[in-house]
Amino acid sequence: MSCINRSLRIAFYHFRHITATARIPVVLIMVALFIMESLRAVTLFSDAVGIPATPFAFPHLTNDYVCQLIMMAGAILLFCDAPFEEKEYPYMLPRAGRLAWSIGQVIYIIGLALLYVLFIFLFSVLPLAGHLEFAGEWGKIWGTLAKTNAGTEFGVVLQVTEYMVSHYAALPALFISLALEWGCVTWLGLFIYFSNKLTNRPIGTFAGAFCVLLDICIANDWVCWANKFSPITLAQINTYTGYNLRYNITLGYGRGFFAVGILVLILLCIFANYKDKVWFGVLEHNRKRRAKQRMHKEVDHG
Repeated sequence: MSCINRSLRIAFYHFRHITATARIPVVLIMVALFIMESLRAVTLFSDAVGIPATPFAFPHLTNDYVCQLIMMAGAILLFCDAPFEEKEYPYMLPRAGRLAWSIGQVIYIIGLALLYVLFIFLFSVLPLAGHLEFAGEWGKIWGTLAKTNAGTEFGVVLQVTEYMVSHYAALPALFISLALEWGCVTWLGLFIYFSNKLTNRPIGTFAGAFCVLLDICIANDWVCWANKFSPITLAQINTYTGYNLRYNITLGYGRGFFAVGILVLILLCIFANYKDKVWFGVLEHNRKRRAKQRMHKEVDHG
């Protein structure tokens, strides 16, 4: 229990320091402005036809590859300073212990990912204020944008697909999109943390950025089976249709990818905090082995 308490304190310590630098607030502001601009044309369309929109923009935002690119780029910037070892780190680690410190870092990453996704959801609703209809269905606005080209006259560039509104009810689509997006952001955060911690270099940050761009590469030039290894692609409901089904890329596969991947990455993140002891043990073992070999050689020559 004491380990859990120490872990939670470490996580809360990091949350208290979110605004210590301008980076995270700036990232959130930029993402919020982009979302509001992406939905501005939808509000104009809603105004013109005199029909309010339901608050289900989030699934469409996460399934638009340009919006997803920007939102996941924001996620990379959130975690780019991993492993979050500030000047207090040498003093906090001995008091907390490696295990509690590791678990605290993991809790912080998972919590920050959840807050980021909820922030995106909030700003997927706020731009529609004054044009909202609180209902449990897609409503006429999203249905019209999905099934007709009426939105092009008002400059709607957000991809609202017929597959989404035809195969999923609004509330299930929202909850599935929230879960997939949270899983994707968490996966990226843990992946960046582990890679940066293991190498003592920003390797994970660059690898995470590659994962973000991988979605566009696959969509334009690569083969469909590569979607199985793209976390950004697997966070989009529209992925689980068409040719992807031939490669067993189903919603169940996507859930399993994030569940298993996050569990494995959590264990790797904990291991990465013990790497100094592991490498020291390996080096010590090799030193003793070489010393024994030299001793045997001296005895043989003597």
